[in-house]
Amino acid sequence: MSRKRQPKHARKVAKRQRSTPHAPRLAPHPPQQTRPAIKISEAILTLAEPLRAHYREPHRMQVIISLAVMAWNIALFPDEEHAQVQGMLLESLPPQLRGEDVGVLVSIIETLIARKRLLYPQVREYILTHQLSFVDDKVTLSVGTAPVPETIQRRSP
Repeated sequence: MSRKRQPKHARKVAKRQRSTPHAPRLAPHPPQQTRPAIKISEAILTLAEPLRAHYREPHRMQVIISLAVMAWNIALFPDEEHAQVQGMLLESLPPQLRGEDVGVLVSIIETLIARKRLLYPQVREYILTHQLSFVDDKVTLSVGTAPVPETIQRRSP
């Protein structure tokens, strides 16, 4: 019997039988962004090393690491958005800070951003959380990250 004479249902059954049995028909996965070969926690400690060398007290170390994390995340934004992102940061600072203190803070953040770009230009991980702990003289940092696309677009208000 020719193909034309077979009922439509029979042709479909025959076609299914000719196809690879039990082959899953899944859509191809989108390309996965590769995770960095470095530990982000170690990168943050390296980024902050010049400041950590001068200030060993735990409360100061907490601030230094927080600034390094902020700078790391800001560095992921396009250059033209840095001023706006830093402005949002400055708005959240306590009002007791003097202008000179704010200037030093901005300078430190800009230095840390430059170090991030110099040392880790290809690493595109946004730091969501961080936890610093001290045991004896050892500093341990844990971070939670998420991959970031090559370009970040802020949401419009």
